[in-house]
Amino acid sequence: MLVCLSALSKAQQGRVGINTTTPAATLDVVATTTDNARPDALLVPRMTRAQLLAKDAAYTAAQNGALAFITTIDGTATAKTTNVTAVGFYYYDGQTTNTWIAVGGTTAVAPVSVKNLSATYTILPTDDILLFSNTANVTLTLPATGFPVGKRIYVSAGGTADINLSPAPRENALVNIFSTFSATLMYTGDSINPWSVVSGL
Repeated sequence: MLVCLSALSKAQQGRVGINTTTPAATLDVVATTTDNARPDALLVPRMTRAQLLAKDAAYTAAQNGALAFITTIDGTATAKTTNVTAVGFYYYDGQTTNTWIAVGGTTAVAPVSVKNLSATYTILPTDDILLFSNTANVTLTLPATGFPVGKRIYVSAGGTADINLSPAPRENALVNIFSTFSATLMYTGDSINPWSVVSGL
């Protein structure tokens, strides 16, 4: 009964204390240093990347600042989880980028993705460099959603045939990357023409 009254009292004050009757903040967790057999720490939600990306729709501006610990890198990254590339702590930026960001840095350090291609292909959020060696014209599909705004992808037409961009980028006349030429594409998030050619061609 006394414990309940004490908890109610602290809740009414807008503060919660664990191992203390005088919490110094909204939540004050005090270590039990006299018991070395008991671990003292704060555990945040732990899940795999696949489990986190399955909850994509649940994270909006209201979850800005949410913290999670990723235990395993599995599944295919989405726009929100594109920075989740290593085990560790991540917080959700629901105001600026709408992505999970590694604690201690703006993004998790990830290797550059380089793919060698010779056939029709659809760009993925994890792509960085696409090197084509096609001998017949192929189509490079530019998805309308699923990419963070500002995402850039370098495309090289190193084969003997052209690469057709579909749908057309904002620069409607630039629908092909001709053989032996290259271009850098950027995702703008525009509802009509979400991709733009920022260099090349």
